[in-house]
Formats: sequence, C-alpha cells, structure tokens
Amino acid sequence: MDGTEWITEAFAHPLAWATVRAKALNSSDWLVLACILAFQRLCVHIGMWTYCLAVLPGTALHEAMHWTVAALLGARPTMPNLVPVRTAMGWRLGSVRFQAGYLRSLPIALAPVALAPLSFWWATTFMPGAGSGAVYWLHAWLAASAFGASVPSTQDWSVAAPALLVGAVVGVALWVVI
Repeated sequence: MDGTEWITEAFAHPLAWATVRAKALNSSDWLVLACILAFQRLCVHIGMWTYCLAVLPGTALHEAMHWTVAALLGARPTMPNLVPVRTAMGWRLGSVRFQAGYLRSLPIALAPVALAPLSFWWATTFMPGAGSGAVYWLHAWLAASAFGASVPSTQDWSVAAPALLVGAVVGVALWVVI
C-alpha cells in the first residue's frame, strides 16, 4: 500500500489489516519492541533524566497529538513544552495548554490513543526493511516510544473525566428511554 491507503484499509477492515501487517514482523522484531518498552520503564530506576531521554520521542509525539487535535478543534493550544517539571504528584514530562469546554476537551485529552495504531503501522512498515543496524534500532525505538506514549496520562484522564461522565449518563438515559 502506498501513501495514505493504509488508513482507509485500516478503518474499513481493522482486524484484517492488523493481521496482515503483523506478519511483516518476525518474533525477534516483536521481542526487540518489548525489550525497548521494558528498558524505557526500567530507566525510571536509573534516574529521572535517563528516563526522560529514553521516552523523549514518545513524549514529543504524545504532546504533538494533544496540540494537533486542540488546533483542529479551535481550542487555541500553546506550543508543547517538553521540559520535565517536578510536581507535587511526581514528574510532568510535557504539557500543552488549551482552552476548550468539556465536549472539545474529551478528544483533545484522549488524542494520544491514536499513537497505538500509528506505532504499529510504523513498526510494520519500517522495521522489516531496515536491516539490523542503527536504522533498524531507530525505527524500533520510535515505534516502541510511540506505543508507550499512547496511554493517556493521569492528567489526560482528569481532563476527559467530566465529558466521559456526562456521556455515560446521557448514554444510560437514552438506553433506558429507548
């Protein structure tokens, strides 16, 4: 598939698309991705700055997803900040500020979830043809970092929670009425 045709195919037949794409990687490729994710999580125990550097591509992508969706929804986002900041709850690796109500906040807060299929596509597209050198490891690191960053942060969930609660109440009410 060329260009953006993979997006159309992925939305039309997601399970079939994922099954075909997954065959592009062999078991050692999957092991490399799993080891990179494990290494990134273990870096917390080495030191916070080591961890920040290990997950930097994922942090940048995570914040870029917030910024992109906020810009598309007219929420006037600030430029992403990737400088780690110590907070009362631990560390904040990045942030994007935006101005939106509850409804627009939901897709903005949960935007990084889209990194999961993007990281899968990246790994299955670029890792198989990259050989075994530095380019292969760079693609693996980027794919694993993007996948790790696809999980919404605690702050993301707290921003999305009011809209999720309203949506759940409306959904239950509609289900009961209809």
